[in-house]
Amino acid sequence: MLAFVVFTLTHVPQYDCEDQCCHAKHTHTTSQVAYLKNSGGIEVEFDDMKIDGAGEIVDFDFVFKKEYDTTTFSLYVGCGGCASSKPDNYDTPLTLPIATPRYYQNGKLEGFSQTSYYPLFPKGPQRKFNTTGLKGCHDHHFSLRLIKHDNATEDIVWGAVLGCPEFSCERFTTSERIAFPIYVIRNHGADWNRAPLTLPIYAVGVALLLAFVLWWFWGGWLAFKVPTGPVFPRQMSIMQDGKAAHWANLKCIVWVTSPRCVLYSFAVWAILVDLCETLHHYFFIASPNAPQDEDGFVIFAIWVSFKLFFFLSAVLPWIWAREIPESKWRGYKFQCSAGFNDMFDGLSLFSPFWALPQWSLVDLAIGAAAFFLFGAGFFVYPFAITLAALLRLFDWIWPSKARPPNEQCELYVAGDEIDTGCAIVGPDLSALPL
Repeated sequence: MLAFVVFTLTHVPQYDCEDQCCHAKHTHTTSQVAYLKNSGGIEVEFDDMKIDGAGEIVDFDFVFKKEYDTTTFSLYVGCGGCASSKPDNYDTPLTLPIATPRYYQNGKLEGFSQTSYYPLFPKGPQRKFNTTGLKGCHDHHFSLRLIKHDNATEDIVWGAVLGCPEFSCERFTTSERIAFPIYVIRNHGADWNRAPLTLPIYAVGVALLLAFVLWWFWGGWLAFKVPTGPVFPRQMSIMQDGKAAHWANLKCIVWVTSPRCVLYSFAVWAILVDLCETLHHYFFIASPNAPQDEDGFVIFAIWVSFKLFFFLSAVLPWIWAREIPESKWRGYKFQCSAGFNDMFDGLSLFSPFWALPQWSLVDLAIGAAAFFLFGAGFFVYPFAITLAALLRLFDWIWPSKARPPNEQCELYVAGDEIDTGCAIVGPDLSALPL
């Protein structure tokens, strides 16, 4: 559902057009926007339009990064191309400039791309063009065009919007859906928000923070290893009463490097960078320039919630891979029990139920959703989580050749009761006082 909302509230974008003149990627019935700077525009060939008879109504709009002085530019809608690079590709406008309002409309906040913009024209007839006005045009192009005047003191960053404002004409192709993260990066950078350094800064900062957390809480390189043995590492650590606080020193546990854990680390890093970028551009760049309406904020909150879901979808399997050895999840049968083992059974946090390899099918679905619908984690997340899911699927089909350690486990006593939860071939139990 959210994916539908994303791609019906967002125009198909276009960048880097030759001579600042964009040839529309889709027909004029698809809502699209060309991001431009200074003189330029977007054009449509007559072959794609209905000129004869009663013609048709074409919806358009001009949006701006900020409220520029309207005396520093002119706007044209109608006959003629939009190339504006002198002297080779300059086309004299074949229509008169349209009357521009003195004041801009209220600023709009775009929650999905974390940008703000100012429409110049109010909704209504001023945003519509009847193609019957093109019958005498010999250029065979319809265009939306801006001409910057010599009295302008700064660059004019703007967007030429073509297509209806309603939901019915927003259409993204599969490749455009996949490229959504690129659109966000470009809009955050020089093409609109003018803050291109936030992404590399957060990429480095989150990597350093994640490295510190792994070193401080997960034993450094041990974060990329999984346990091989007959017991839960946490259970063993609890029963040793802190004598083996560092899990690398636990008896009966051998730690094996796991490519899946490495992939989870990349996925967690990528989605955290995405979240930081999203929150920074929304609250510190876009919001101060446009009022926050309740509906827009709710949509933004839902958007962030999905990214938090993707974060949990990477960090929780990573935790369970380190907490639950294969000997515990392979062949596990769900059951609820009381006593010490509650935290390692049923639906508890460290139950083998959450480490079952069948979850790899859910992981694959999450990876596909992140890749084709949401673009979460700037491509790194969906690739990492999908590869991790495939490795998990491989573990399901082909059991690991790793074997528990040959050394014997000691029997640990919790209080006055003997706990045999970790007992395997070991000391002679008959020699212990009961």
